[in-house]
Amino acid sequence: MSLAEAKVSILDIGLLRGYGIYDGLAVINSKPLRFADHWQRFVRGARALNIKVPITEELAQKKITEIVDKSGFSNRINVRMILTGGQAIGGVEYNFQEPTFYMVAEEWESLPKENYENGTKLITYSYKREMPKLKTTNYIMAVNLQGLKKEQGAVEILYIHNSKVFECATSNIFLVKNNTLITPEIDVLEGITRKIVLELAEENYKIKKRGVHDRDLKSADEVFITSSFKDIVPVIEIDDFTVNSGKVGRVTKDLMDRLAQYIRLQTI
Repeated sequence: MSLAEAKVSILDIGLLRGYGIYDGLAVINSKPLRFADHWQRFVRGARALNIKVPITEELAQKKITEIVDKSGFSNRINVRMILTGGQAIGGVEYNFQEPTFYMVAEEWESLPKENYENGTKLITYSYKREMPKLKTTNYIMAVNLQGLKKEQGAVEILYIHNSKVFECATSNIFLVKNNTLITPEIDVLEGITRKIVLELAEENYKIKKRGVHDRDLKSADEVFITSSFKDIVPVIEIDDFTVNSGKVGRVTKDLMDRLAQYIRLQTI
């Protein structure tokens, strides 16, 4: 149905208490990219919050194709999946058998071309997400910081807590040091684009999934972020310091090319 027709109860526990699971995936040429990975993560989150998934993987994929075809958008589309406990009971409970589930198709809007060609900026903020391994509907801090992000001319907000680097508000982060890819492993969401990049890199680069400290950012040769809606975005500035030479690095460029080729092959 159209967005104008779609409705959710004002007593839904997802609205009333922010209790829900979310996922977002890219659909290119009517083909969801790595749908199985997104679905498995979505189901893991639902199980962790004890919310019933009222649709099968096969039917969900079929419905994505239907809403994408009906959307009228072309080429690349963002699809968001939202699952909540459903109607609230007494304000803090819900009926497991009656969840709220919906999917929305939105036209994809790329970041400006110069962000990919010349690199971009991150700002840091002291924060660590609650239940970081899950992709919940709790984006309170991310939403609250959008104004600051724009004021600072940044593309993303990097969460750092007690000197430990975790993830961005809507992205994962990678560092490159001595031809080795480094990405935080503990207390971060395991992004699907992050997973693809690790797969693409493993034949040519050393990989370290480990704890990352804020001091590692200043000594990194290269930094980039990944997400399903942004792909790979090079980072040349973090707060008030420049990453290495301030230019997009060789490894980042190589992985950007590899990812673009991978996406083409997966969605033709």
